[in-house]
Amino acid sequence: MTGLQKLSNGFSNDLKVTFKGTLVSPSLPTILRSSIPWLLFVLAYGLNGRIRVLPRDSHCVQLRNISAFESLVLPFAPHLAVASFHNLLLDILSAVPYLLHYLIPLLYPAYLYGTGRFEQATRFFWLLGWSMWVHYLIWFVLPTAPPWVQHWLNTTSGGGGDSDRPPVPVFDLQHPEGCAFARLDLWTGTPFFYVIFTGNPVPFASFPSGHVAWPMCVQLTLPTARERRRFAIYVAWVAWATMYSCHHYLTDILAAILIVTSLHRMTSCLSRPTTHRRYRNAIDGCLSSVTAR
Repeated sequence: MTGLQKLSNGFSNDLKVTFKGTLVSPSLPTILRSSIPWLLFVLAYGLNGRIRVLPRDSHCVQLRNISAFESLVLPFAPHLAVASFHNLLLDILSAVPYLLHYLIPLLYPAYLYGTGRFEQATRFFWLLGWSMWVHYLIWFVLPTAPPWVQHWLNTTSGGGGDSDRPPVPVFDLQHPEGCAFARLDLWTGTPFFYVIFTGNPVPFASFPSGHVAWPMCVQLTLPTARERRRFAIYVAWVAWATMYSCHHYLTDILAAILIVTSLHRMTSCLSRPTTHRRYRNAIDGCLSSVTAR
């Protein structure tokens, strides 16, 4: 058996366990392969401070595009309406989803394993990985500052335009890390959230919201409708927290939901037996023609 034929067989086996409606249980290597796009995204995100693919200079960033769009279609700013009523309890509740964010790719597969449905982890990682690469591309083409940056600039510059922006990158400035988190830092007496957000290697990734995209990948790949309905509460919690903390606009949230849902529908289409068989035959035919030469 040639190397290409082995690749064809391996790819076909991955398709069997990646898409729903099959009876093949995935092996650990298969699940690890499905997590490669997400792991590469995490690597590129974490190293952005060194490789600088995504912008880190405030002069390359769209500071007011999302707020300008929302002002055209809405009579008020939703994130400001959400953040206008605040207290210590709500501040703490808004911080919880942020603290849980990077645990999602660990907790969800553990939950699936504990409930005997580990095969769903493959679908989750594929959806999470490719959703985040779509986000990455948008962040590259349209880097967008979070709401708190615009509010901070309006405060420090007296409401001036872009020409009044400071000459240093915004992420290097003393900033409030959003509304709620600055208050929590003040309450605890430690710069916990300040350290987290000033160390963010991608400070201008407001649109779309990655914080909403991750739980959406969980919600759409949960095995039962009952679980999906229940987890929708957590997704709404995350969406509320991002606006309450002034880290995201409503538009950022809706864009993330649209991207993840669209990608999920694409994979669901490919999961149909007839579509799966058609694509598999096409791939096998192409590889066979190559190996025959």
